[in-house]
Amino acid sequence: MSTTGAVANVLTLIAIMLVLAFLFFGYIDRIGPIAGIVSNYTNANASQIGNESVANSTGTANVTQANAQLLAYALNLINKDRNAYGLGNVTLSTEPSAQQHSASMLVGDYFSHWDVFGMKPYMRYTLLGGRGAVSENIAYRYSAQCGIFGCSGDINVTQALQEMEYSMMYNDSQCCNNGHRDNILDPYHNQVSIGIAYNASSVYFTEDFIDNYIAWSKYGINQSSDEMLLYGTIAQPYTFSSVQIIYDSPVRNMTRAQLDNTSSYGYGNIVAGVVGNPSYYYPGIDTIVADQYSTSSNRLGIAFGMKSLMQKYGAGEYIVLVWLNRTGSGGSGFVGSTYTVFVNSSKSVYTPSGV
Repeated sequence: MSTTGAVANVLTLIAIMLVLAFLFFGYIDRIGPIAGIVSNYTNANASQIGNESVANSTGTANVTQANAQLLAYALNLINKDRNAYGLGNVTLSTEPSAQQHSASMLVGDYFSHWDVFGMKPYMRYTLLGGRGAVSENIAYRYSAQCGIFGCSGDINVTQALQEMEYSMMYNDSQCCNNGHRDNILDPYHNQVSIGIAYNASSVYFTEDFIDNYIAWSKYGINQSSDEMLLYGTIAQPYTFSSVQIIYDSPVRNMTRAQLDNTSSYGYGNIVAGVVGNPSYYYPGIDTIVADQYSTSSNRLGIAFGMKSLMQKYGAGEYIVLVWLNRTGSGGSGFVGSTYTVFVNSSKSVYTPSGV
């Protein structure tokens, strides 16, 4: 056989192998599962919660954030779904909670409502400056062409967003009992923080729906006195209902394997309610009598101590829920604000640094 003929045979064999390899490895294109909605935490492991370049064990991922056009496109998909069911639009929130979480999932190569620090959405929301109440949807899409020499990404971001929104709206019953659909169609949501982070082969999509009806003038925990301050004006036609406190056990760093085994999330246990009159009480849980409790008209002025509660339950996260009602609705109300108070092992209130 001539040298030319041998070379031709080798080239033909290589071509056949490439074709077979392509057929064997195929085309990878999947939509990830969509989870349903609704050691102590230290300053060191919180220091990069707002940093979208957190490195994992394989190095820092190449993360591309959503531009204004992509955010507008995703917002339009959400509002189109809401309008189809007679609901008003949600507006785009500038709060960074959704973008931070999408970037964190892409960089850390995980998919969960929890993050690598073990925090749930409402905990991150407080740390990143949120003042309303948040309910989270997440989705991801991966698409790549693979063959004998590996895989190359070919993701179409706008198409992926469209398919993920459709899946959450119309193909959500099997995975999540329609939790994402219910979240999209919640009539009390008036804002949404959208997070879109992607590289050549993956897109992570976070929708942090927000109930934002209170203009706060004083809001948050006084770390020196352990007193919670809730002063603000409630938008009409909403009125104040009550204040409750949830306790979550101390968060801990989570591995990718642990994160991949999570599903839906929820609040911790209700441990206390706040009253203005000492003759009132919450049956079965602690009752905190507020130092100030003014709820006249649409103005809110509540201040109460949390030290006794923190001494009782110790280290962990204490989530203050402010419940609202819509005037004349006759319903059970909705959470209009959540604020997470972080307490360490010495029972001291603190704010994770570097946020």
